[in-house]
Amino acid sequence: MSKDKNKVKIGLLGAGTVGSGVIKALQNHAFVEIKKIGVKDLNKKREFVSALNGNKPGAGHSPPLLTSNLNEIVSDPEIEIVVEVLGGLIPTKELVTLAIKNKKHIVTANKDLIATYGPELFDLAKENNVQIQFEASVCGGIPIINTLKQTLSANSFKKIIGILNGTTNYILTEMLNKNLSFDVCLKEAQKLGYAEPDPINDISGKDSAYKIAILASIAFHERIKIDEVYTEGIQKITLEDILLAEELGYRLKLIGVAGKESDGKIDIRVHPAFIKKTNTLSSVLGANNGVLVEGDLVGELTLIGKGAGSMPTASSVAGDINLLVAQISSSQKPNPQFVCQHTSFAKIKSISETTNCYFLRIKTEDKAGVVGQLGTIFGNHDVSINTLTQRCTNLDNTASITMLTHLVKEEKIQEAITEIKNANVVKQVENVIRVLE
Repeated sequence: MSKDKNKVKIGLLGAGTVGSGVIKALQNHAFVEIKKIGVKDLNKKREFVSALNGNKPGAGHSPPLLTSNLNEIVSDPEIEIVVEVLGGLIPTKELVTLAIKNKKHIVTANKDLIATYGPELFDLAKENNVQIQFEASVCGGIPIINTLKQTLSANSFKKIIGILNGTTNYILTEMLNKNLSFDVCLKEAQKLGYAEPDPINDISGKDSAYKIAILASIAFHERIKIDEVYTEGIQKITLEDILLAEELGYRLKLIGVAGKESDGKIDIRVHPAFIKKTNTLSSVLGANNGVLVEGDLVGELTLIGKGAGSMPTASSVAGDINLLVAQISSSQKPNPQFVCQHTSFAKIKSISETTNCYFLRIKTEDKAGVVGQLGTIFGNHDVSINTLTQRCTNLDNTASITMLTHLVKEEKIQEAITEIKNANVVKQVENVIRVLE
């Protein structure tokens, strides 16, 4: 990439999977020059180095293109945009903070950073008259963030529902398609590179919580404290749950949900849910992501695509770079659409206050009166049963009972479940899953 004083100079923090994709996407960019790339290992062979040098044997940058001193990038007076693709919070937060203080615009793919420290960083960016772009932090190549900020900015949003994690969606899809257990499909996902060696952030729902918090903050113009987002993962999901969902006309997904209630509180949560097969999100399969938004003007709109991977994520990062290059070329004042304008923190609705339908799977003694006893307990807690089915009699003289409830407050269903667990005819409450109507 030849040097040109008219090009906007960029520094990259990180050159892993996403970073390498970004470098490839910017290789022949007309208005951008990559000046520095921060890496951990200077001796590691990297294919992109020769490409950036014009594929000439022995060609090199002077000064060198790669550096292991990341502070060198965030402090370089010639670099105007710092692209952060390191991930994590340490030392990322410190580096991004220093870059902003040095009047550099930021492009990041780091949902952990934005969800955890976004308010602090956005305030600092405003003080220093720079912007933070973070399209790639949610759903990789799906252009959901700038769609909310720009194209749909005239809408008041009622809700956002998202399949925001490709690892969990892949596991649930494989369980359904191949009739396999959670553990088997998780190992398969790890073998194929869809899941990390330690997959806890994905399967626990934490990754999805970061993403729905970011989307809710944009849609509802209030800041979200990440530790207030109710989060439940898919570790308890069994093949039986998935097959029963299909039988009842639903599909089981890990979803992030956010909506603004009439009392001004935001209902925001991540958990497994039965969603109707008529819902467009039910068709989001494999490692893909999908986001459904409902606006007062546009109605329901669903975006589906690759939520991770080198080039899909690089697409979003490069798009953010293009936005900033255009901004830098035209004005020194950040475009208001790209700057965080809200400063108040949302009041979050407790999960106990939410209202849902529920699917329950209960193992009981196989004898007369069990169903009546369950019905009495539910009735005492104002839980109305929609359907109840005794599925089978097991060899250990127990019965498997499943039921769907009508809409009921979470607090009430949990009170009923506590009592049911203590009933002498109940062996185990095997699962309780919310149903998205």
